Amino acid sequence: MLVNSGTSCYGCGAERLRQRGTAAHNTVVVDGADSSEVWSDFRLGRRARPVGLEVARNGVVVVRCAHDGYERLPGKPRHARRWSIGPHALIVHDTLTGAFRCAQARFHLHPSVVVHDGGDREGIVHLELPNGDMVRFSVTGGRLRQERTTWHPRFGVSQPNVCLAVDFSGPELSTEVRWSGTE
Repeated sequence: MLVNSGTSCYGCGAERLRQRGTAAHNTVVVDGADSSEVWSDFRLGRRARPVGLEVARNGVVVVRCAHDGYERLPGKPRHARRWSIGPHALIVHDTLTGAFRCAQARFHLHPSVVVHDGGDREGIVHLELPNGDMVRFSVTGGRLRQERTTWHPRFGVSQPNVCLAVDFSGPELSTEVRWSGTE
């Protein structure tokens, strides 16, 4: 259902830089910056390092981790993410500490996933999987919107897809992906 943008080219240029950037991945972009400094097509400056990895199992699997990639920015923001996955749902909770102007969580969908409007309920869309199953995607603490982008499953291949982008309205954002017909 979720894919990172992948890599379609190794040459120099804007598309190579886009595919390497943070916004091309299923994570959070703070103040429009990459979490690791992408200097050029094949060079990387300061790299984001994971901090405080924890994994627990108690009926659901919970993974927590943060990284220091944005601490070079004014306000020294830090992104922490907690994934909780159980039999019928994945809940992703993002927290930003430190000062920041704007932040956006990005969820890139496989090209075969169809996005359906959530009706009159803001912050909700329904995702139709290739087998016809429906998944409910909802957010709390941000504004959900769709962006057209591309997925690159292998070198030289580019397929149109959708990215669900969520603009933070404060320092915390919760995203829930619920399947198996459960609400």
